[in-house]
Amino acid sequence: MALSRRILLAGAGTAAAAAAAGAAVYMVRKEEGQAAQGGPRVRLVVGADNSASRTVMWEGRKTAGLELRGPDGAVCSFEPVRTEHHSGETLFHLNEVRLEGLLPGGSYAYRIPGVLGDWTPFRTAERGSTTALLFPDSQSTDHYETWRKLYRGALEREPQADFTAHMGDLVDCGAWLEHWYDWFAAVKGGIDRVPVAPVMGNHDTYDQNARIGMPENFLAAFAPPGNGSALWDRWYYAFDSGPVRFLVVNTEWPESDSFRPGLLPEMKRWFREASKTAQPWKVVLMHRSAVANNIRGRKPRGPFSEAGRELMPLFDEAGVDLVVTAHLHTYRRRGRIRAFRRDASGPLYVVSGVAGNIRYNDFWIDSPFDEFVAPQPETDNYLVLRADASSLELSSRLPDGRQIDRSVLRKA
Repeated sequence: MALSRRILLAGAGTAAAAAAAGAAVYMVRKEEGQAAQGGPRVRLVVGADNSASRTVMWEGRKTAGLELRGPDGAVCSFEPVRTEHHSGETLFHLNEVRLEGLLPGGSYAYRIPGVLGDWTPFRTAERGSTTALLFPDSQSTDHYETWRKLYRGALEREPQADFTAHMGDLVDCGAWLEHWYDWFAAVKGGIDRVPVAPVMGNHDTYDQNARIGMPENFLAAFAPPGNGSALWDRWYYAFDSGPVRFLVVNTEWPESDSFRPGLLPEMKRWFREASKTAQPWKVVLMHRSAVANNIRGRKPRGPFSEAGRELMPLFDEAGVDLVVTAHLHTYRRRGRIRAFRRDASGPLYVVSGVAGNIRYNDFWIDSPFDEFVAPQPETDNYLVLRADASSLELSSRLPDGRQIDRSVLRKA
């Protein structure tokens, strides 16, 4: 959330600012790609059909192609699309292979000679069901150690997860490479096996001075399914996993309009088409909360955010079942809302919580729409989503796996 930027600058910005606040100092690293902290950053990204497609990304200059071993043991080779990405004085050589036509529920393995010598396994989703891990804001001041423990613990408990979704504000400042180095080091060993579905948050758009700018590092880091837009590729997208159409919506138009206007109207047009599906379930993933909470000691705001006022009618129109958001660093189940009032026929709204070490205890005033709030003082958490053709379950869990909340939606 925007407010946390002022708190985190001391912990993640210049060494002088960090020392003044007594916070952890981030060491700036200028190594290129593969040589930087954490070793080679290899990751899987969801394809348009999580049962049949994947994108494999990695960094390194003049690396070999990718070898894929299928369920029958046959091996195919793929030459990557190679691009360069400049971030400040650092040059990254990016490699990308999109895999299509995979078998649903299939066991595969890949290797990248010179980068990953051993075969790394992954599994495609089944057609009839899906399990996903949803992680709230992971931005941190502790070199992402809290995030590392939460992510790895969740994957240990849900080893068959079909993908992980990251609900925005992955890092505190998108232009600070040292945060990306630590974030990728935290997910190493998981993100190369279980594909990621990234959601852009406001902190992911901040430039070197923690001001709003083009989220170049975020856009370079992840190649999700295309959305058909020349200007907004990778900003929003849709994909299917099991019986669910996931619609990843971007809520950062208040920021992006300052340097590239037009995100919201183009995304709305895209959403109306992308939400037309035969899938039994429609789930929206976006960063900013649709329902607002007032801050203690500050002038009260309305019950809905700008994101809510602009997008909730669109979700009603499309028949969305579930909307999961983040941004507030608190877990709250809002209940089902339609036409800006409580209505059992509307989508279920859930604020996902916090996955890093930045907490806002005794900060928010409860909203009239809050049906459940995580036990206070709040700690980090993650969500588990399970769905088949007739039911969708969303549960919120503490780092040790204990469940604190659960919602179940059903289809006739």
